[in-house]
Amino acid sequence: MLQSSPVDAVVSPPAANPWLSIWLSPRQTIRREVDAEAEHRSDWRPVVALAMVVQGIASLQTAEGAISVSMSVMPVILGMLQVLGGVLIGPFLLAFVGGWLGGDADPSDIRPAVAWSYVPYVVGAVVWAPLMFLYPTPPDGTEATVPLGLAALAFLALMASGLWSFVTQVITLAEVQRFSVLRALASLLILAVPLLILGML
Repeated sequence: MLQSSPVDAVVSPPAANPWLSIWLSPRQTIRREVDAEAEHRSDWRPVVALAMVVQGIASLQTAEGAISVSMSVMPVILGMLQVLGGVLIGPFLLAFVGGWLGGDADPSDIRPAVAWSYVPYVVGAVVWAPLMFLYPTPPDGTEATVPLGLAALAFLALMASGLWSFVTQVITLAEVQRFSVLRALASLLILAVPLLILGML
């Protein structure tokens, strides 16, 4: 009869899925991702790709609420580039500004923090994006007849997913930079001011 060895091999539990854990445990999720060996890190590129698609869909709607592909080509392109630039260029800017505030993260550590924070935004689009196509504003400019309950649900999904994405980004940035949430928020706001000024020009 075989007896168990006094020193049994310890089997590590499987890593939590960041698509799920990022919602309620953003600090632990991003720390696990950053500390893991490269081959064991979760791939954040699908999150970014989906976020680009969602941003493109959101940009299809004109100021009047109608969906127009011809009038929305440039907004869609710019919206998708905004997401891509936020992941490719944003980490370098956040590392630079974060250095002023005492942060020590490299852009390679900040990038997954930015990328995974898009998860709530992507998931929230499952609710509001279909309603854009089901209830578009008619060409004559009259209001779309969206049932009140669905309109409220879409609004709540859009607001909650966007807000939680921002909160997640602040928390994950604070974790990788190893400073406070207030400093993480400050670094994002410092970068947002020039962008807002450019947008108003």
